[in-house]
Amino acid sequence: MKAVRLTVRQAVMEQRNFWRSPEYALFTFALPLFLLLLLGAANGGSYLPGHIRQIKVLVPSILAFGVIAAAYVNLGAKMAVLRHDGVLKRIRTTPLPAGAYLVGHIASTVATSLAIAGSMGVVGWLAFGTVPRLGGMFILASGLALGIVCFAALGLAVSSLIKSAESASPITNASYLPIAMISGIFDPTIGIPHWLSGAAGALPIKALAQVLEDAYTPAAHAFPAVDLAILLAWAVAGAALAAWRFRRQPALTAR
Repeated sequence: MKAVRLTVRQAVMEQRNFWRSPEYALFTFALPLFLLLLLGAANGGSYLPGHIRQIKVLVPSILAFGVIAAAYVNLGAKMAVLRHDGVLKRIRTTPLPAGAYLVGHIASTVATSLAIAGSMGVVGWLAFGTVPRLGGMFILASGLALGIVCFAALGLAVSSLIKSAESASPITNASYLPIAMISGIFDPTIGIPHWLSGAAGALPIKALAQVLEDAYTPAAHAFPAVDLAILLAWAVAGAALAAWRFRRQPALTAR
């Protein structure tokens, strides 16, 4: 029970630090909302093949972007900076278990991701009248849960590979933004070669966007089992890589 209390306390403290940091709050929370309003205003009246309003695809796509920004970029860059600044090593000399410290960061990341998802859902509804279809609520919940787990695991994995604190933010952003672009996150009408589209489809960014899109668009598709399986596979791979790298680095090994 003591470990649980310490973990909760650490998560609360990380949430306070997050909202007190203009840089983290602006780029993690405000940027996805700004992109949603900007792209929605520019393309809200357009239609995709099948007479589907483009905004019904943009809202879940930017929602996926927000989850990735919080769970992957924010967590990955922050853990890399903490590791290279020696904070993770110093934690081992305090009464706080390293495991509680790490889980507290992850719990804070989950809370931030859910806050972003909720805010974007409200903005999509109030600004563009776009809400998930009634039959898509389970898909939406499943996609968000698995997407947050997947990208948090990948964020921890990539943080263990970053060599310096200065390169943390550039590497985390550069490792997903090009893939987000070719996955149609910002423009669902983008035209790319078939082979490139197929390669993007095997990656978790497009899989998450597709799952969330299925929750918003009319029930024209089967249950997105393949996309959920892709997210699960990447979550397992990310967690396995992170655990292996953490065991090799004493500063990251929980007591």
